[in-house]
Amino acid sequence: MIEFALALPLLLTMFFGGYVIADMIASARKVTVATRALADLVSRNVSPSSPVTASTLTTYLNSAQLVMTPMAAAQTTMQITELRVCDATHAYVVWSQAQAAGTTATSSFTAGSVVSIPASLITSPMVPTSADGSNVCSNTTAATNKTVVGTAGGYLFFAQIYFSYAPPIGLGSLITKTLGDQDYMIPRLQ
Repeated sequence: MIEFALALPLLLTMFFGGYVIADMIASARKVTVATRALADLVSRNVSPSSPVTASTLTTYLNSAQLVMTPMAAAQTTMQITELRVCDATHAYVVWSQAQAAGTTATSSFTAGSVVSIPASLITSPMVPTSADGSNVCSNTTAATNKTVVGTAGGYLFFAQIYFSYAPPIGLGSLITKTLGDQDYMIPRLQ
């Protein structure tokens, strides 16, 4: 009895700790799959050369939330962004839409702003050239110049999902972690 009483707290800690770690790994995998699904849905159905409506993007964000099921929408933040490549390591934001707790949220990207992108994603045909030879990323004198610079160039869709994980067994105040993933995808429609 004494040995059992001494071993019980350790055994319970190992059991609940193992359960929480397994649940966290499963939640992280759900976030990864949903991020991939969001980027894939948009890249298959949205053409960079055509305008896209906010309601269409909301449909894709809601679809990604379904992939997250049974994770709570209130703990999920999603964002999809279209980027136009302007050099080997930068792109500017064409549009961006975010969703938090199942409703439209403020995007962390502003249309027209220049953001860094991984150089490993960019091939030389994706980098546009301007007619006057200037750097496309630094050509910020007029917003319209950014959208019509050269004839070459590529686009990327950038999906991000973050999930605020709290264990389902009442340890939420002790263990909380933000799980997140991001994915870049080249558009399949022109």
